[in-house]
Amino acid sequence: MPFSTDGVYTMKNIARDLMLDLKEGDTTEGNQIQGFVEDGTAAQQWIIKRHYVSGSSNKIVTIQSVISGTNGNGFFTAANQDSDEPIIYTTQAFIVDLVPQADSTYTIRYISGEDNLVLSIPSPRRGEVKLETYVPGTPHQQWRLTRVSDLQSFA
Repeated sequence: MPFSTDGVYTMKNIARDLMLDLKEGDTTEGNQIQGFVEDGTAAQQWIIKRHYVSGSSNKIVTIQSVISGTNGNGFFTAANQDSDEPIIYTTQAFIVDLVPQADSTYTIRYISGEDNLVLSIPSPRRGEVKLETYVPGTPHQQWRLTRVSDLQSFA
């Protein structure tokens, strides 16, 4: 099911058939975000919350791990906003743009820094998730979102 409302989702890379995964479920600042085979663990579940930005036709969101570390649920980012930069776990929130594609997939575009950088698994052999310069129609830059559950409300 494509993204429609806030909730918990998995994200699968179209080209590599790998899930966006918090390596070993480790919430240490700077841990690698990787592409990994689907295993049904919490390391592959992500909370997506929509933010309304005036004038944007895309879906502006934050994406954070469902795994709660010592500093709360963390997000993903890159140390530098540059092409070929590895994606890592962080406790700082970053807003990204979910850009819908015709085949019900999304390109995940960074808003801060270079506005043409997207989440990708560029290597045909390794599962490193990196920033890459956007090229329309490139499958390793496209992600299929599958809703896992609603967000839990606080009592």
